[in-house]
Amino acid sequence: MKPLLSLTGITKRYGDLTALDRVDLSVSPGEVVVLIGPSGSGKSTLLRCANALEVPDQGEVVLDGEVADPFGRNIDRVRARMGMVFQHFHLFPHKTVLENLLLAPKLVHGEDRTATAIRLLERVGVCEKRDVYPDTLSGGQKQRVAIARALIMDPVAMLFDEPTSALDPEMVGEVLAVMRSLAAEGMTMVVASHVMGFAREVAHRVLFLEEGRIVEAGTPEQMFDHPQSTRLKEFLSVVL
Repeated sequence: MKPLLSLTGITKRYGDLTALDRVDLSVSPGEVVVLIGPSGSGKSTLLRCANALEVPDQGEVVLDGEVADPFGRNIDRVRARMGMVFQHFHLFPHKTVLENLLLAPKLVHGEDRTATAIRLLERVGVCEKRDVYPDTLSGGQKQRVAIARALIMDPVAMLFDEPTSALDPEMVGEVLAVMRSLAAEGMTMVVASHVMGFAREVAHRVLFLEEGRIVEAGTPEQMFDHPQSTRLKEFLSVVL
């Protein structure tokens, strides 16, 4: 099967620090890939390079057969087809929940997608909050709004950068439930996460990163029950 998302030889440096070192990643349509590893291992940087929020020093990103050129005319179109959900929501505080969803379709496509926005807010369970401002929402509600905001652009793939790390423990489950439903519906997803239970339950593949490299990769069963590298065994002994 031809990959929907392909990252080849991605290298990213910040001064003397090499955040990513020739990373290759291919994601098939409908596949859920979960990135695990210690803080600073390169998970977030890899996602940001995939979505052209960071420009890699070397390497290439291809989405659905189209090269994502960070300096090319197509980059806004490619980025719009790759939904991104961040750790810290990034909702516009001066706009209502509904206005947060409607802004990007209006700016990018010149379209009013109010009906779609309401349907998506219903889907993530916060439709009753559509006319309020983000500062009145809980963390879990904000993150569900952020997911709906990404989905309104009709992405072919979704990137999640530690989407539950900023949430209180009781709110984690409501966000993961939305992500599970997306996975069950066949959404292609790449998720950086510290929630090992989600990775074990939902991922088709799990990748363990450290120091900007993929150290080990495999199915959840292979990675959690039969880890091969000493470093992954050490990591799992701490987080499980």
